[in-house]
Amino acid sequence: MSSSYENLAFQRKVNDALTAVERILAIEKKPLIAGEVEHTYGAKYELVNSVSNVAIIAYMNALEKIGLDADVLKAIDDSTPTTLCFDASTTCKFLEKKVVDVPMDRSYEQTVETKSTGLLGNSKTKRVSKVVQHIEEWHYKVETSWCVSIYSAADVAQKRVLKSRAGSTTLITQSKEMPLPEHKDHEPIELSLTWLMQQIDKTPQLTSNFRVNVEENKTKTPRRNEAAQNAIDFADHLKGWCGSVSVFMSKLELDILHRHNPAKNEPKAKTSLRKTCNLGEKIFNPVLPIMEEGEDVQKADGTEIEQKSVLRLQSSSSEGFVLSPNDITKLLNEHVNSMAAALAKVSASFPPDAEDNIVAVSEATLSLLTVHLPHLCNNFLDSMAYVENMMEEQLTAAIGKRITADDLDTFVKFHNARLLCQVPQPFSHAVRRPEHTPVGLVSIESSDDEHKCIHTHTRVVANSTLKMPLNAATVLELTGKQYLHGWLNHRFERHHNDYQLVGRARQFSAYILVIGTMTGPNSIEPKDAIIVQNKDEVMIPLLLNELPTAKEFKDAIKSLSPEQQSFARAYRSMQLQSSVFGCVVIQIKPQLEALLGLPQNALDKEMKLTQHLMELFTEYQVPSDLLSYSGRSEGVALEDKLDNVRTNVKSVTDVIEGEKKKQMEMAKAKTDMAIEHQLQNKFAECSYDSYEPQSMMMSCEEACYDDSSDYGGSSLASSRRSRAAPRMMARVAMASAAPPPMSTAAVGSRNMIGHRSLAKTVPTVASYSAKVVDAPQQQQPTRTEVVTDFKCKTDLSSDIGTSIAKSDGVDFTLLPQLLDAAVEKTDEASALRSTIIKTGQSWLRNRQENLLSGLKLKRLLADELKLEKIKAFDLLDALSRSGSLAIESSELHVIVAVTHCFEKDIIGTIIQDNINP
Repeated sequence: MSSSYENLAFQRKVNDALTAVERILAIEKKPLIAGEVEHTYGAKYELVNSVSNVAIIAYMNALEKIGLDADVLKAIDDSTPTTLCFDASTTCKFLEKKVVDVPMDRSYEQTVETKSTGLLGNSKTKRVSKVVQHIEEWHYKVETSWCVSIYSAADVAQKRVLKSRAGSTTLITQSKEMPLPEHKDHEPIELSLTWLMQQIDKTPQLTSNFRVNVEENKTKTPRRNEAAQNAIDFADHLKGWCGSVSVFMSKLELDILHRHNPAKNEPKAKTSLRKTCNLGEKIFNPVLPIMEEGEDVQKADGTEIEQKSVLRLQSSSSEGFVLSPNDITKLLNEHVNSMAAALAKVSASFPPDAEDNIVAVSEATLSLLTVHLPHLCNNFLDSMAYVENMMEEQLTAAIGKRITADDLDTFVKFHNARLLCQVPQPFSHAVRRPEHTPVGLVSIESSDDEHKCIHTHTRVVANSTLKMPLNAATVLELTGKQYLHGWLNHRFERHHNDYQLVGRARQFSAYILVIGTMTGPNSIEPKDAIIVQNKDEVMIPLLLNELPTAKEFKDAIKSLSPEQQSFARAYRSMQLQSSVFGCVVIQIKPQLEALLGLPQNALDKEMKLTQHLMELFTEYQVPSDLLSYSGRSEGVALEDKLDNVRTNVKSVTDVIEGEKKKQMEMAKAKTDMAIEHQLQNKFAECSYDSYEPQSMMMSCEEACYDDSSDYGGSSLASSRRSRAAPRMMARVAMASAAPPPMSTAAVGSRNMIGHRSLAKTVPTVASYSAKVVDAPQQQQPTRTEVVTDFKCKTDLSSDIGTSIAKSDGVDFTLLPQLLDAAVEKTDEASALRSTIIKTGQSWLRNRQENLLSGLKLKRLLADELKLEKIKAFDLLDALSRSGSLAIESSELHVIVAVTHCFEKDIIGTIIQDNINP
């Protein structure tokens, strides 16, 4: 639809024109604007054909006055391109310089005394003189010439001149500078008439034969088809050509009139080209989207109306809603008559071409036609837009509202529930154990205020061991449930809906959320991870990157070299495999029970113990062997096992607190020694002759405290300095003191995770716990074994469908290739695009700092996300004994996304593209 189209304004203009139409047609005719007449869908095609043919004939009626008459049309060769060209040139030549006496409004009196020898004596006379100004004038002769011509192909030399004129005038200025260039050939203004000539049938008479081919595959709607689009393009070009010519003529007149500045005032010209604008707007415009209602629409009186137009209207079968050929001929005849009347007024108002003027009848005629032709073009463009807008209004009236993308989602969900055996379900999954209250929720929602969940086709996949590497030496084994989700997203125009992965946890509950990309049949590469606990709400933005369709990809690489094509195919294969999004949810309490040797559900009500355990694992990286149940008897009561774990936790906590206290004492002692050393240095610097005990002590003490700022001291009040200095120095010494040696197990755990920035000082726990028995270590997978497991498959089987399902699980990475191949065969419109899902770099988290405070929203940036990932990986490393203990309480959600892309919005898709989305 035209961006400048205004429906209400155009309807008012058509309704105003209907008064003239009723006057022109018979009394019994009641034409109406098309939207007010009940008609069929086929009648819209007839309306487009009728309006287009009327516009073509009206164009030719105006161009005939320029010189493009029937004889010229018959002589044009339709097999070659035809161009209408406007050329112009101006010259300015110096004639002479004159001095002109211009009397001024001022005057003065002069008394003259005449001596006489007579009896009367001397006589006096008065003279009144006027002031005259001498003004220099420069006279120039300005000549203009222009012509409108037509030529075929590129044979400009053989062009045929349709209308031309040369005029001249004398331009007077009071400046020595040339008012215009001495000679200037203006840029030619050209218009292709090829399409217009193709719509004219020359045998036996000149006839307009525009018609939309309904059977053509590219024909979508009465407005959206190749024939209508070509007509619209020509109207745009014709309007642009007329605008350029009209601007040139007006500018030429204004340039000469504005620069004409004689010393003596001259009468101004009575007429100007601006007058033609008003005349051009009053010419009757026959291009109107009107229909007739009733049974006598196509009744003819049997008499043929005389044709005044250069083209005839081609008679064709109609459904009986558009105007009859006789009625259309009457409207076109009125157009010719009103245009002739306007031209007669121009001839009477402007000087004839024979006179020596820049602006004469020919210039006024050309200006009038270049003003009227754009009105014809605008009416045609608005009529075509009106046909499309009429369909939109009819659809809105039928539904009762203007539908949006959200309405389409509701529409799709409703029909999926009725037509599909497996209905898409909301992606909202509770994090829970069987017969337990959920500890949280994981969902994918829209980022708007409604927070609607996406719907996916969900399938439970046969359980297999999923491997997830934390680093080169630690690979976790997840044996929980696995789900495969197929997500069909919709995108209209360039508008992308924003989605987010949301993780919510309940109070005194926690789980780990890991996000990554599937890299093999049973492996995932983690990209991000975070611990969700205690009413946390984590909102992770999802970025949807659409890949070109298979057809678009093949079309793009057709002209590349074999090497370039090979690289492009390999890279696309990598893109398809990396489009498989994986989300892993790991419950903490069940894994803690398995790690500590406790029976199931043992920690359900141990909230404080669970929090202490998580703190020891994440903040201090304490080996799990120091905390787990140390007994071997299976007949021990649950409470005894919990007491044993509590005792182990207390022992480790006591060691940590003792180590903290010891380091504080060491820091305090170092601070005292530093202060004493500084005092001695200050006393040694003081002179014995000026010794004043009290002032000496105060100055040295202050100086010592000032020097202690190197250890982190701050300037407090003088009364608190002596007490604050030791405390400040203690903090400095504690911060600068090196931590004691770590146990081998602790060092190994730290090195594997690579977490140093958040770790607190870890005491040598193993050296203080003599009761702990070393657990037998299981053999860890070597780096070579890990690389072998994650080796990329470059030689895929030709039967992708067979290779997806394997004995050890489903190869999720092959699903996009299988889907891409299936879409290529069935999707002729190339509208389905594989989509890569990635996480954004800025997350949001709602967190309650304590039970008495409210939720506070905080944005997590890249550095904070990195620290959250390290914390989660530290906890995973501890829960799995660095990969030796499988994690059963886990869920894997694999999402394969495809986006159904539409070039327009939903209304444009339905109305303009004639597609049911």
